Amino acid sequence: MPKCFYKMTIPCVFKRRHYTLSALVFLMIFFFIAGCGYSSKSLLRSNVRSIYVPIFDNDTFRRGYEFDLTRAVRDQLLLRTNLRIVDKDEADSILFGKISSVNENVLIEDRKDNIVESRVTIRADIRWVDTRTGRAIVERKNIKGTTEFIVLRNETLSSSSNESFVKLAQSIVESMEEDWW
Repeated sequence: MPKCFYKMTIPCVFKRRHYTLSALVFLMIFFFIAGCGYSSKSLLRSNVRSIYVPIFDNDTFRRGYEFDLTRAVRDQLLLRTNLRIVDKDEADSILFGKISSVNENVLIEDRKDNIVESRVTIRADIRWVDTRTGRAIVERKNIKGTTEFIVLRNETLSSSSNESFVKLAQSIVESMEEDWW
């Protein structure tokens, strides 16, 4: 073999080893950082197995929203937790809630002042109580669910409110989780 062949391959081998080692170190650091804090266990309190969710209170003038939000919270609890939703007499805990505000903000108007895009923000307060001790497990205020809607796509305040209820219910269930750090 010619001498130049060895001169060309030896630096290439060292470069490949250098890149391989660098990639390996990078992957190890990435998996170490990405893996921190993950757990397969539920972040809800382990001593609470059942919950009763009464109809939320409503401090706004938008009637009927309390029923929609309560339904969305119950759905999210069934979907995202291991808690059983039971009657009040059988429950380990009760989740009280109150809709504190519903705001609609116009984001974009056309030249004739017709609404093109708008935003709905629904805020709620919750208090999750352990029925065995009478103590609050979690108490959070000003949890919000926000949705934007575009009138030209035939989206309405009603359809966007339903989406806001789902987002708010997800935030409520997330706020019931224990802090893991």
